[in-house]
Amino acid sequence: MREVVVSVLFALASAWPAFPEPCSGAQPQLARISADLTLGNVSAAEARLQPIAASHPDCPEVLLARARIEEAKGNVEAAANLYVQYTDLKPQDSRGFAYFGRLFLDQHDYARADALSAAAMEKNADDPAALGLRGQLLAMKGQRQEGQRLLEKACGLDPNDPEAQYQLGVIFDRDKNPTMAVEHFRRATALTPNDARGWDYLALNLEPLGELDAAEQAYRKGLSVNQHGSLFDGFLDYNYGRFLAKRNQLVAAKQHLDRATEMAPQVRAVWYERAKLNLRLKNYQQARADAEKAASTLDSAHVILDLQIYALLGQVYARLGDTERARKYAELTRQTPPPVRGEQR
Repeated sequence: MREVVVSVLFALASAWPAFPEPCSGAQPQLARISADLTLGNVSAAEARLQPIAASHPDCPEVLLARARIEEAKGNVEAAANLYVQYTDLKPQDSRGFAYFGRLFLDQHDYARADALSAAAMEKNADDPAALGLRGQLLAMKGQRQEGQRLLEKACGLDPNDPEAQYQLGVIFDRDKNPTMAVEHFRRATALTPNDARGWDYLALNLEPLGELDAAEQAYRKGLSVNQHGSLFDGFLDYNYGRFLAKRNQLVAAKQHLDRATEMAPQVRAVWYERAKLNLRLKNYQQARADAEKAASTLDSAHVILDLQIYALLGQVYARLGDTERARKYAELTRQTPPPVRGEQR
């Protein structure tokens, strides 16, 4: 009798229609939406998502896409709530933890970003999103070689991820390897032409390679797309101003360094560079004011040393005919020891 019941149950099971997966049939479009979001095409992703959300209301992937869209729009709390819902529904999907971790990273909540990146890697060590986030965080923590290895793996698995390309370029920039840095920043800016950060870094690394015309084009492209948001670059005018000053385009250089002092008034380097430029332009009073401002601005990274500022102030006061102050800063220049090797960034 038992065998008959079992055979009937199997027959009924085989005859009963299989329940479809909640995302069944939507996977190709969801993949396209994910690619759009990776490239920053938020409007296109949102337009593609609307019909899928209507036809597949129980699909967890819709939650993930909505979370990424809200994050891209700057709606942090809404994005976080959606990521929590998704990771509850799909606790084994590394992508939910990786994207959630990037949200915290962008909010400078490094502890949570680090924990989520580690969780994402535990779930799938071959997920490009997890690799990219973990590699970036490791590099930020000083584990450069391991960070580079993970970012290279991420770029190999998904060469169309502009953020991974950008972060790998940053590592090569810090290693003073402009050839490799240029390669990755070119890829990043080709994928996301509105990334002002990438254009700035590209230009900075083209300069030491002697590709000055290409560097100028990159600076100009960066300025044309430099809008406030996650891809904004607050030092683009500063770097372009220095570039123009080196090419003796002093009036144009001053326009950009003027903007740099407005964008980053807390940074000693912008005042120092504009003071040097005003000295060359014979704007001695402005040079004095900028150099004094640089002297009073803290620089924990030691990008611009006190010794450099004392030497500049000595020159400025000499041009102004203030021999007493010129002598004071000349003496400070002699008395201030040079930096110990490794002290300067």
